[in-house]
Amino acid sequence: MHSVWLQLLKPTVIVGVLMANVALPKFPVAAPEQNSQATAALPKVETLAELYRLRDRLGVELSHYPTVMVATRSGVEPPPTDILTQLGTVNYRLQQEETAQQLQQRAEQAAAAAIALGNPASLSAPELATAHTYWEQAVAALNQIPPDTFAEAQAAAQKQQYEQQQAIAAYHYDTARSAFLKPIVEETGLASRVRLTVCSLQRECRRWQGHLPPASPASLIKVPVAIALMTKLHQEGTAPSTAIWVSPSNWTEDAGSIWVSTEYPLEQIMADMISASGNIATNQLIDYMGWDGVNQGLRSRGYQATRVSTKLVGESTYPANAGSAPNRITTDELTDMMVAIYNREFPGADLIEAALAAQRDRNLGHAVADPPIGWLGEKTGRNSKVLGTTTAVSVGNQHYIITATLNHSANEAAIQSIVAGVIQHLRTHNGFEQGSARGEDIATRPRTFLP
Repeated sequence: MHSVWLQLLKPTVIVGVLMANVALPKFPVAAPEQNSQATAALPKVETLAELYRLRDRLGVELSHYPTVMVATRSGVEPPPTDILTQLGTVNYRLQQEETAQQLQQRAEQAAAAAIALGNPASLSAPELATAHTYWEQAVAALNQIPPDTFAEAQAAAQKQQYEQQQAIAAYHYDTARSAFLKPIVEETGLASRVRLTVCSLQRECRRWQGHLPPASPASLIKVPVAIALMTKLHQEGTAPSTAIWVSPSNWTEDAGSIWVSTEYPLEQIMADMISASGNIATNQLIDYMGWDGVNQGLRSRGYQATRVSTKLVGESTYPANAGSAPNRITTDELTDMMVAIYNREFPGADLIEAALAAQRDRNLGHAVADPPIGWLGEKTGRNSKVLGTTTAVSVGNQHYIITATLNHSANEAAIQSIVAGVIQHLRTHNGFEQGSARGEDIATRPRTFLP
């Protein structure tokens, strides 16, 4: 109703302009073409209603000029180009606003349909697949909302909420399709002690108690320390080649090659921490970043369960400022960290990847990743409370991360059996299983550990 009279007016105005162009000097066409950028400066408007009022006011101004112009040089003036340009720009902006409203409505409808299915924790696999699809559609619609529209700010807030719900649905959807892990784990006779997560680099995952922390991270905690270090270096603009002094106060028994009272490049200290599982290297990097620096770096990357609160201790010697609370990790988060490394999702990931490939302890994942399986890299961990590995392997044309821990056991054969069983399943089924989500467009799939 806002523009009925204006729509009636448009044909005569257009005819007049076209006729005037025959006899009078050319002037620029005002209205932007579809998908072009509007060029006219408009008064500030804060609501859609104000935009409509501006459009109507410009229409009234335009109506004061002759609606039919004779094609002569008698001096008949065409409508001012600034009014035509502004009117064209306003109409283009209104088209963008209408598109934004439609997309937002589509997103809200998809979200409502997902919510109507119920709590993801209690849904069946087919229902979870449907819920996950609805959340994908909701996020996709919000991503298409044109910038600089009134809906943009609200869409940004909605997108954050919808992506969280999408991640939760994806987590439960993957978990519901993890049944093949049960016989692999139960074959060890230690099922209750196992934590296991397997992910492709596209973040399609399967898990067995992957959200539960193992009894201790042991040296597996060194992977998050490495990620926190690279995060700090990137944020501060510090080169990994920067040398720092290794304090004697961080000495403890270990098999690494980093000595105290000596300077080393940060990247060399990190590599020793990963490949040789150096405790001195780990302790020095914790001091370099500080406890808050380590954990804030991890939180900035979305890891909420992982905590670094204690330095590493050898057989008996405690370093200074050793910490008090136990370290904490889950196989879900550790696996996602490895995915981020092998996807090169942050600066310095290539340095960690190289250190993982140089791993000296090859008794767990490496021991069972025989050709044609490609072993890409690994970090192991072992102490009196836990035995574990996070291993990167290539199966067919896909790369996977397998993270397995075993509480209160030093049974290497059990870990080897779990890793080997997962690899055999991936080989036999050309992925997780026939008809899995491998064919989906999940290149940008959200992380699948529970927020």
